[in-house]
Amino acid sequence: MLNRIIEHKKAMIQRKKKVLPFDLLKSYVRSFPLRSVIEKASNENFIIIAETKKASPSGGIFRKRYSPAKIAYSYQKAGASAISVLTEDKFFFGSIEHLKKVKNRVNVPVLAKDFFIDEYQIYEAYISGADCILLILKILSDEECFYLFNVARRLNLEILAEIHNEKELSRFFKLFSENNGLLLGINSRNLDNLEINFDCVLHLLSLLKGVKIPVIVESGIANVEQLINFFNAGANGALIGSYFLKAESPGKTLKTLIKEMQNGLQKNFSE
Repeated sequence: MLNRIIEHKKAMIQRKKKVLPFDLLKSYVRSFPLRSVIEKASNENFIIIAETKKASPSGGIFRKRYSPAKIAYSYQKAGASAISVLTEDKFFFGSIEHLKKVKNRVNVPVLAKDFFIDEYQIYEAYISGADCILLILKILSDEECFYLFNVARRLNLEILAEIHNEKELSRFFKLFSENNGLLLGINSRNLDNLEINFDCVLHLLSLLKGVKIPVIVESGIANVEQLINFFNAGANGALIGSYFLKAESPGKTLKTLIKEMQNGLQKNFSE
C-alpha cells in the first residue's frame, strides 16, 4: 500500500509540474497568515490536532457528503488546538483545495498532511495556507528529509516529523540537532500492514524524558483512557481523525473527549 501511494504521488507531482511549472509556482504569493502549532503545544497542557479526511485505506470512506471546512469549523468550536487536513487524492480522497477551504474557515493552525517527497508539494501547501507539514521519515532518505525540512523552514513552516520505531527515532535526532520549528510525531500505525501498536508508542515516549520538542501521538486513538496514558507518559498532544469522522457529529465527539480528558486529569491530580 505504501509503495503504491508513493508511486502515485511521484506521477501526480510530475503531472502538476507540467501544468504549473515549479518556477511559476514559487512566484505565487501566500495570502494567509502563519500560525504556530508549537506555540499551542507550549501554552496548553495537551493539544488535540483534529483531522478532517474523506477516507483512508484502513477506514474506508467516512463521509459520502464531505465538507472539510464545515468539519474543521466544528472542531475549532469544540476546542481543537489545530486542524490536520488530508490532501492526498487517490487513497484518502483529499485535495489541496480542501486545505484552502479549511484555512479560510478557521483561525487555528492548519497542518497539511500528505506524503511529502518533493519541494513542489511544500510550496503548494505553503501557498494554500499550511502552517505545518508532515514529513514521514520512513518514506524519505536522510538527505531527502533534511533537504525538505530546510525548504519548509525557509518558508517559516513548522514540521511534524513522523517516526514509528527506535531506528527512526535515532535518525530523527541525528538529522535534527537543530530543533527550531519542529514537532515529533509518533505514529502507532505500522504503515506496512496498517496495524496499531500503542505499546511501541509508550516505549518510545519513555525514551524521550526531558526532550523539549513537542511530541504528538498519532493514529488509532479512540477513547480518553488512551489519551490520559499518553499524557502521563510524556506526550504533548494527539492527532485524531478517524474516531471523530466515524461519529455522527465530529465536533460534538471532540468536545466530549476534551471534557472527559479534563475531568480525568483533574481526578488524577486530586488523587
